[in-house]
Amino acid sequence: MHRGLSLANKCQLLFGGAVILIVLAALLVPWNRLTVLVDDLHREQHRELVRLVRENLLITDSKLSATDTDSDSEQELSIRYLEWSQLQDDQEFSEFEQQAIRFFQAREPDAPRRSNEFGEAFWRDDLRIYRYAHPIPASEDRGDGVVFIEQRSSDAARLVMINRIYLIISGIGAGVLAWMVFYFITNRIILGPVRSLRETADRVKSGSMHVRADIHTRDEFEELSDAFNAMLETLTSQQGQLRAVNRSLDLKLTELAERNVALYEAARLKGEFLASVSHELRTPLNSIIGFAEILQEIAQSEADESPDIANNPKMAKRRRYLDHIVTSGRRLLEMINELLTMAKIEAGMIDLQIQQMSVTDTCEGLMALIRPLADKKSIKLILQLQTSTGGRFTAQPDEARFDPVTTDPSKFQQIVFNFLSNAVKFTPENGEVTLRAERIQGSDGEERLRVSVLDTGPGIPPDKHMAIFEKFSQLDTGHTREHAGTGLGLAIANEFASMIGGEIQLVSEIGRGSMFSLIVPMVLDLEAQKSLQSTRDETELPQSADRPLKMSDG
Repeated sequence: MHRGLSLANKCQLLFGGAVILIVLAALLVPWNRLTVLVDDLHREQHRELVRLVRENLLITDSKLSATDTDSDSEQELSIRYLEWSQLQDDQEFSEFEQQAIRFFQAREPDAPRRSNEFGEAFWRDDLRIYRYAHPIPASEDRGDGVVFIEQRSSDAARLVMINRIYLIISGIGAGVLAWMVFYFITNRIILGPVRSLRETADRVKSGSMHVRADIHTRDEFEELSDAFNAMLETLTSQQGQLRAVNRSLDLKLTELAERNVALYEAARLKGEFLASVSHELRTPLNSIIGFAEILQEIAQSEADESPDIANNPKMAKRRRYLDHIVTSGRRLLEMINELLTMAKIEAGMIDLQIQQMSVTDTCEGLMALIRPLADKKSIKLILQLQTSTGGRFTAQPDEARFDPVTTDPSKFQQIVFNFLSNAVKFTPENGEVTLRAERIQGSDGEERLRVSVLDTGPGIPPDKHMAIFEKFSQLDTGHTREHAGTGLGLAIANEFASMIGGEIQLVSEIGRGSMFSLIVPMVLDLEAQKSLQSTRDETELPQSADRPLKMSDG
């Protein structure tokens, strides 16, 4: 942080500015009053001259001048007396004399003493000009009249200047003295405790937690020092507690690290065990299924050759047992394959085989694969392929116009087949399952392929939309309990969708069915997808930045 002015400099500037303003305000009145005092002094002199004229001690109509060579001062004084009878003549008078005559003529006889005189003072260059008029009553030698006095004095300017110099010197001295007093007060009383607290804080900052502030001023600074020391005591106590907690955490972290290593090793062993066991189980299971299918074919051929054998209850029971063996074996094989696939996904052993894929051929092939399961439940399969116009759907591959999609066909087919298998499994008899393929615009403006599977099943509650994509998760309802499974199908589909740069959307409403959609780019950027996969933090649910799973209830 950039440091500005220190507290000492701020105090000096503030106190210095305040002192200057106070001194200037205090000197403003005497500064202006000095001229008035000098003018009052000369006015008293003029009154004394009028008294001398009244007592016939001074000759009127005279002009006096004097010069002081030591001080270079110059004085010029003129006295003029005019009787009232002369004022009536057509004589020329100065402007000041005319104003004085009009003033005396307008005054009342019982006016106060101040109204018996008239005067003015002004500056002309370096001289102070005084003009004064005063009426004089009649005497034995003269009648009533007015005395006019005009004085030009350089002493007045000199006195004013000298007094102002003294005033300035006094103000400067008072300001310096006040600043020194303020400086002493701020350094000893204010800044001293502040510096002490700062030094203590700096030592604490450097790691010396045992130091304490030592201030005894019996005021707020001492209270602040006590609070600071109490805070240090609390910090010291808390640091001790934190050290103890940190030591405990270090031990727990060490234990957690050891457990994580053990868990990682256990997970690795689990994956290897699942892969090994799944492989070992599939070999004999395939043999069991194969021999059971052979026995089914033999039983069926014998029934076709001899109607008596077909109607034999024992042979019908044997065929039913063989059907159970084949069905259960295939179901067990499917579960083993799902466990093996999930183990490979968790171990990062799934590779992508990127190549061009025909959308129409893939959809036809998937419909052919799922048709035997659908026929057993009399479920109607509907294929909808978007036409070249983009607004219509057709079931004829020749009328559809899809550019080849560059992706992993195996992963793509496994995802869509899982959707179809679940739709047929949970759709009641005589229901409908629709496979729809269309082109859409992605949020980035790029064209994408969306393949959707719509069913007329019971639907999925909104609060279960995320749960069904978790591993080993199934809807806990009376209907779904009739269908066995590992609960890994959608979890595997979600992982595969993320691997091929796609996303899964789910739209479902209770009582109206569900729609599972797979959206993939037309061309998969393998390098970008590998980089994205390497940055994923979780593999069980789509919580990474690419958000491969989107839910919608609309």
